[in-house]
Order: sequence, then structure tokens, then C-alpha cells
Amino acid sequence: MADIVAMYIRISLEDDDLQNGKAESNSITNQRELISTFILGKDEFSGCRIKEFFDDGFTGRNFDRPGFQGMITECRAGNIKCIVVKDLSRLGRNYVEVGNLLEQLFPFLGVRVISINDNYDSDAFNGQTGGIDVAFKNLVYNLYSRDLSQKVKSAVTTRMKRGEYIGPFGLFGYKKSPTDIHKLVVDDDAAAIVRRIFLMVIDNMPRREIVKILNEENVPTPAVYKQRKGCTRDWFPDGKKGGWNTSMIAKIIRDERYAGHMVSHKKEYESFDSKHQIAVDKSDWIIIRNTHEAIVTQEEFDRANANMRYVSRGKKDNPANKKNFSVIICPHCGLTLRLGNKKDIYMYCPTGRNHNDSPCQNVRIRKDVVESTLVKLVRNQAEMLVTAEKILKQKKEKCSGQNQPEVIIKRLQAEMKKLESSKIADYESYKAGKMEREAFTEKKALIDTRKQEILSAIDEMEAKLLIEDEEQRQYQDAFEIKKYIHLEKYDKAVMAALILKAEVVDENRLNVVWKHQDIYEKIFSIL
Repeated sequence: MADIVAMYIRISLEDDDLQNGKAESNSITNQRELISTFILGKDEFSGCRIKEFFDDGFTGRNFDRPGFQGMITECRAGNIKCIVVKDLSRLGRNYVEVGNLLEQLFPFLGVRVISINDNYDSDAFNGQTGGIDVAFKNLVYNLYSRDLSQKVKSAVTTRMKRGEYIGPFGLFGYKKSPTDIHKLVVDDDAAAIVRRIFLMVIDNMPRREIVKILNEENVPTPAVYKQRKGCTRDWFPDGKKGGWNTSMIAKIIRDERYAGHMVSHKKEYESFDSKHQIAVDKSDWIIIRNTHEAIVTQEEFDRANANMRYVSRGKKDNPANKKNFSVIICPHCGLTLRLGNKKDIYMYCPTGRNHNDSPCQNVRIRKDVVESTLVKLVRNQAEMLVTAEKILKQKKEKCSGQNQPEVIIKRLQAEMKKLESSKIADYESYKAGKMEREAFTEKKALIDTRKQEILSAIDEMEAKLLIEDEEQRQYQDAFEIKKYIHLEKYDKAVMAALILKAEVVDENRLNVVWKHQDIYEKIFSIL
């Protein structure tokens, strides 16, 4: 029998005190103390084991967090009977996804959820979210996240225009200044690698030859180097940490920051709640000259770039194609699969082709097979959603009429007017001596109590309307796939609009994640 009580703790941004050598932020510590005190103060948890899961520095807009995913794995295994959080925003700030967790996933797994600050205990609501109150709070968390995102974006843009560095870790070849985290200073060890790469390119050495030399000498890639220098994050899967490839070389050579100029705003998120970044047109980059010490001179930078064997970038530079990225990726390193040459019918992971010890070496799939499979999947998903939409409309029609929030609000408002009229009539009767004072006072108290109940009910219905409007918008976005129900040919733009990623597990298996997967799952679970 499960006897583990899980403490889940999350904070979005690293605190400044982490820079001073502390292992975790104060907010993590404070959440831990609050939850521990709560659990230890409950007799029902005596004898239970307490297990902590935390994500320090991870956004609540999605569930792509190692601590959270580890907790869900334990829940699915039946090892956790209760989850305790400071408030529901710690679970997430996307109110639809949090609602799915509270109403469907956790009840299905038999997991109790307690939110201390929200005074929420799922046992008190039989698996429901506790009415409109909790649902509305989740919506507020979502709107707060959207507003915060805009404020942070504005502040970051201001720093960019001042020539400040805004990355979480120093650019490879540099480290953050110990006195100002928005300034770069040269990291001698990494800078030597960068300078060597520039000199190789200046000497007209082909990029494939450079990659071969660096991998044979086990020169650390930027990801591996960060790990060796004490980076506590494990953002980089083993395959990506494995070795160099030609794209890495090109990225370094084209980066003007190595010539001492700060270049920012090269990418931006598609939307505030999107995890995918898109390239920004070069004319919109923010470039501030001579902001830090250069690793190569401007002359060396220009010569190296002149010697680069540029791949045709016509399609990539076309603004109309910015979002037409390939969704076919390697499950180990996350890089896009490519054709080996014009005669190849297979797509390969570039990391695997340049590093023999990487698991990416075994990642390959026929181009025609993966493309035709994705086309079929889009059509199938579209067909299912067309059917789902018909069923949802039928359900909505059955629930229409007197149960609609708009109708309920009008009915409550009409009752409020009647109560006001009755109160005025009673007062006039009392003043005219037709009603005793005691009877008038008692009736007035009953009317006032009912008026407060009506006002609360109206507020609840209006909040429900607000939530339904937001859900309807998200449903409309998700149902865009319907127009591709007759898709015949593979189209990168279509796939990029519908699919977050299609991981090639092996030659016969794909792991596809849809952009609106949470909405699809909710729709199908309702059905």
C-alpha cells in the first residue's frame, strides 16, 4: 500500500543567493519549511514516509520539469498517496492543464492533493476541483503568468539595448563577471578552444575535418564544458553532450560576440506559453559594438567568415519560412534529422554521424516512411476531432437552456429586482403602521441574506463564463487541425503548426507530441 506523502516545490527563477554558493534558493527553503510543518502537524500522516520533489528555476507554464515528472512517475507506480504543495500555482500556471490534473489524472491514480494556501483538499471534493473558486484561481495564475511574461520581456529588451548579457550561463569562451552578471569576461580554457576553431577555419580547413579532429582529441563541447565547470543543470541529454558537429563550428564562427560585440534578440518565443523559439530576422537583432573583450580580432572574424563554406540559406532567410522548422528530431540530442546526401533515402541524426560513441548513431529512418506516417497521423487526428466536435455539440445542446450561465445570471438578476421591490414595499408597510417592527426586521434580514447569496452566485457564473470563453479560445486553436483532414502531401509548415516534435525512436516507431496535446487529451477524456 502506498504510504508516501510527496512534497512538491517549484520556483521559476534562480535567486541571486545561488551566485554565492548556496545549493538552492531561499524560496525553495521557505516552501520546504511551510510544507514540512503542515505535514508534521497532521496526525493522519504519522508513520508515512515523506519524499521531496522540487524544480528550481523551471517555469510553471508547462510540465516539462524533472522533479514534477519524477513525481508523476511515482504516482503512476502507486507509490504516492498524497501530494502537498504551497499553492496550486506550484503545480502549474496553465489553468486548463492543472484542472486536468486535479479532476482527472490524480483521481484516476488515487492520489490526494492538498494546497495549503488555497485551503484545498481533494478528499473534500471527491476528485473535483472544489467548484469555481479553485478553477478561477487557476485562471488568475495563468493570466498572472501572461502579464509577468510581458513585464520580463520588456525588462530584458532594455538590458539588451544597453549591451548587457542576459543569458543564464556565460557564452562558451566566456564566463560571467563576478562583479556584474550582465558582463562577460574571457574564460581562458574555453577561449583557447574557440580561438583554435577560428584559426582552423582561417586556414581553410573543412568543417568536417575540424569536427573529426576535435572529437578524436576529446575536446569538450560547450555543453560538456559547462558541466565540468560546475553547471548543476542537466539540460543536455547524453547524445548532445557527446561530440562536435559541423553546425556547432558554424555557430561559433558566425557569432559576432567572439569579436567583442554583444548580439541579442536573435530568437524569440512564438507566444508567452510556447516552448518553441523562432528565429528573428537579422534586421531586428540588437547589436551593440565593443561591449567586452574579444577572443578574436575583427580581421580574424571577417577572414574566418569569408572562408566559411556557406550552405544555401535562401529558404531559411525568407521570413515566410521562419516557422517552417522540421519536427523530425533525435530523441537523444534533440537535433533535427537530415539526409546524408542527395542519394540517401534515410534521414540521420548529425550528432551520430560525427561521433561514433553517441547513441544518436543508431537513429535513422526512411524519409518517405516518416513523412507519409506523419501525414496519416494528421489526417487521423483531424478525423477524430471532427467526430469529437459533433459529440461535444450534441452534449452542449442537451445542457443548453436553463442550465446555461447566461440564463442563470438573468434569472438571478430578475430575482434580485423582485427582492428589492419586496424590501421597499415592506418598508412602506412598516412606515404606514401595517407591519410590526419585529416582522419587518426579520423579513429584511432574510431578504439581505438571500441578496448576498444571489450576488455570490452571479459572481460565480460570471467567473465560469470567463473560464469557458478562455477554454473556447483554446479549443478553437486546437481544432485548427480539422482543415487538414484531407492532407495528401507532407508539408513542413503544416507539421510545424500542428506538431511539437516527432521523435524517431527507431526505424519503425515515432513518438509524436502535438502542440495542443493537453487540449486533445481533455476532449477525448470528456468523451
